[in-house]
Amino acid sequence: MFRNILIVLTFIGIWQLIVLIFVVPDYLLPAPSRVSQAFIENFYNIFISSLITLTEALIGFFVANLISVLIAIFIVFNPNWENGLMSVAIVIKTLPIIALAPLLVIWFGSGLASKAMAAMLVCFFPSLVNILGGVKALDQKLFWLFKVYAADRWQLVRFFIFPSILPYLFAALKTSSSLAVVGALVGEFIGANRGLGFLIVSNYYNMNTPLVFAAILTSSLIGVVFYYTINLFEERFIFYQRRVSGVEIRNI
Repeated sequence: MFRNILIVLTFIGIWQLIVLIFVVPDYLLPAPSRVSQAFIENFYNIFISSLITLTEALIGFFVANLISVLIAIFIVFNPNWENGLMSVAIVIKTLPIIALAPLLVIWFGSGLASKAMAAMLVCFFPSLVNILGGVKALDQKLFWLFKVYAADRWQLVRFFIFPSILPYLFAALKTSSSLAVVGALVGEFIGANRGLGFLIVSNYYNMNTPLVFAAILTSSLIGVVFYYTINLFEERFIFYQRRVSGVEIRNI
């Protein structure tokens, strides 16, 4: 922790020195002190915008991962569908979100729904790939043991499949956590009247660069907190996961 704080403070110090030595104007690169001042002066606006962006990101994040889990479980019982479903997922992945965002605004309006949908589309493919990795790693002998003991599908999902893919699910959650924020911001860049994305775009055109930096850093902080919150849950729920001297050991 101390090392991370030291690295951040060193970066901020170098940034401040570069601006002071080369006399860089605010509209090009504001000093950290000016960014901090803009953050404090506009704290309420940034706070409300952060809540809006976080709400959009959370909705897209949960929907994407829920759909990914359902598709993965469906593939366990219907493996012949995997190629077809993955083809659709790849098509969705290759569609540029920046090009889709205006269409999402047309289809779902300029409110929360279109931004949540943008976040969901960005999160979906990485989540699905991670969770499918867990499905492919299932112990087939245990699977057939459950079948021998006449376990129904619900029991298989509850007692075998879901616990087995849990590490892969958390990997998917951590991967998609920061992507969800990016997706929500992209949606707000295209068509919004609130949120951090709107705050960034509107102040960019007004050349209020310190506030733009404050909003960007706030969105980054949201992504970091989001990631480490999931990491905390992972350490509490996956109780067999131990870390020794920085090396992760799984005792399954």
